[in-house]
Amino acid sequence: MTDNPLILVIDDSPTIRKLVDCHLSQAGYRVAAAPDAERGVEMARTLRPNLILLDHQLPGTTGDEVCRKLLDDERTARIPVVISSAMRNRAFARYTEFPNIVDQIPKPFTPELLKSGVANALQMGELVVQAQRTGSAMPESVGEVQETALEGNTAIFPLRSVLDFLNNGQQQGRLSLEIGKDRVRFFVSAGRVQAAVSATVAPAQLEPYLPADLEDLGPLLALTLSEQQDASMGGLIKLLERSLSDPRRLRALLRFQSSVLTYLALAGEPGMFAFETKVAMPPMFQAFPLQLSVAALAVEGSKRLEAPEDLDAWGRLILARQSTRGGNLDRTGLSSLELKVHTLLDGSLDLVSAAGRAGVALEEAAAVARGLELAGMVERRSPVISAPILVLDEDPETTLLAQRVLGPEGEGYQVKVVRDRVGAQLLLRRSTFDLVILPLDRPEHEAFYHAIRAQAPSSTRFVGLVGIHEEGELARLDAMGLDGVLHRPLAEVDLKTTVKHLLHIDELAAIS
Repeated sequence: MTDNPLILVIDDSPTIRKLVDCHLSQAGYRVAAAPDAERGVEMARTLRPNLILLDHQLPGTTGDEVCRKLLDDERTARIPVVISSAMRNRAFARYTEFPNIVDQIPKPFTPELLKSGVANALQMGELVVQAQRTGSAMPESVGEVQETALEGNTAIFPLRSVLDFLNNGQQQGRLSLEIGKDRVRFFVSAGRVQAAVSATVAPAQLEPYLPADLEDLGPLLALTLSEQQDASMGGLIKLLERSLSDPRRLRALLRFQSSVLTYLALAGEPGMFAFETKVAMPPMFQAFPLQLSVAALAVEGSKRLEAPEDLDAWGRLILARQSTRGGNLDRTGLSSLELKVHTLLDGSLDLVSAAGRAGVALEEAAAVARGLELAGMVERRSPVISAPILVLDEDPETTLLAQRVLGPEGEGYQVKVVRDRVGAQLLLRRSTFDLVILPLDRPEHEAFYHAIRAQAPSSTRFVGLVGIHEEGELARLDAMGLDGVLHRPLAEVDLKTTVKHLLHIDELAAIS
């Protein structure tokens, strides 16, 4: 018997599918659901569930026809089946000759009858293989229907945005998320994540990533991953608290589990999500709530699972802090070093430089950056080309064009723009520029050019901005020893071509 048997429910009633999903999930089972016979048989073949809960009356067919199809296929012939019907004996009489039928449950059934019937059937049935995926039905029980407060697809609303929305709004409840073949559930309240569980992720998938000091607690993952709400759980938790020499290790195990699930959820493929309020948190997490930010869980999960294949490529990345969403930049649970890395990611440093300043190895900085990126707290930026450029001109249209074309949103140069000669002189005294673009329309402009050129390093290039109306002006410009000339009105293509040519950007890019 596997730790978390998979139950496939084939029933055209959404309420029944939700009832089974809700109460069997809380009891520690995994649940897959199919609304018709064709889909149910297909899922039975691919998922190999431990047990099938089969409705007798299905659209276009009956449960006995489904049983025959299951028996005719070697892949599904040994899966035990429990029949459910409101017709009771009239329906159940049709299944006496089927060897794969192990029990019957009359409709409408209570949660207690459902759980006891499934438990008995699993003891009677032959287990085949552990299942690989669950369905998307959301928890609901007959007589106590609970509507989802929010639902959608993470292909449209990314998970980090959904979690931000719930936490910023101080919502309390359970967020269920489909990730490929798995389902992860987050419990949130007080603006933070309190728990992350999954009945479909097997403990064996997490155990290889356990830190050395928690390896002996690995067997507990079979309990902590589930949402089991049995009364016995309270006593078990108290027993664990008394038996463990340091109960903080149990809290660390819950944080480890939740961080890995958070990373898998943020990095995984898009899927459906649904949020419900007034859902009880698993007892283990009631005793040890996480009280952590999404960022802290994502970073820890990244550090456990992320092994950058190309550290050099990560080292060259430029990352910048994202603006806060909803006014709540929650970094609860991040260590002081992780906070320092986050602060240094300001869009001006590459990651290797940020790692050096933070005093951490590049590999650790890359894992932290990846977690922060998944949490939406940093974003990648285009590298800023190192060549600094000074642009001086009184015309606002010219300076705006130069900033847009050459600056971070354009070609990526470090551009300083000023509109008067005093400001330009101050900048030239404080900094060295590879290129200076300045006006040369009037005599005083020419005098200023000669003055600053005499003071600038020999490597600095100078480009004149001028409106040429007569051919004789070209000779004057030639005599000034300029490195380039840009004609007014300034054209974007001329600006790009001249700057790239003078700074040998194409050549430098080829070398790097």
